[in-house]
Amino acid sequence: MIALIEAEPALFAAVLAGWVCGFAVALASTGYLMFGLSRAGLRPLPDLKVSLPILGIVVINALVIAWTLAGIGAGVAYHLAGQPRFTAGIAALHLLAALVYAVARRRLVSGEARVVWATLVTSLGAFLGLLPFLAARA
Repeated sequence: MIALIEAEPALFAAVLAGWVCGFAVALASTGYLMFGLSRAGLRPLPDLKVSLPILGIVVINALVIAWTLAGIGAGVAYHLAGQPRFTAGIAALHLLAALVYAVARRRLVSGEARVVWATLVTSLGAFLGLLPFLAARA
């Protein structure tokens, strides 16, 4: 690990920044999801008698793993592609995800849609704004 930091400090800074951004998005998206579920009064698995806080523990673990891996990948992509191509790529990925969701679900205003849009906006802000900022300062 020390050899990586000494050999490629810019890569290490970008990966660390990506990890931080992924973790921040995971925490935010878990909050959005749990708030949306509690407001809707829905139980994701009605046959399984699991309370919402216990479900939240499982969900946050899954989202932390998924988003931190995405963040680490974004950090590597930021280092390899550079700022302009990284920005265009992340913006295109988010636009594609939004279009796929809009076409597949055909729900642009609902409790579920608010959670999806809030997560997309949060991840867009984290990966386009926070990641380059943190990578440049590490």
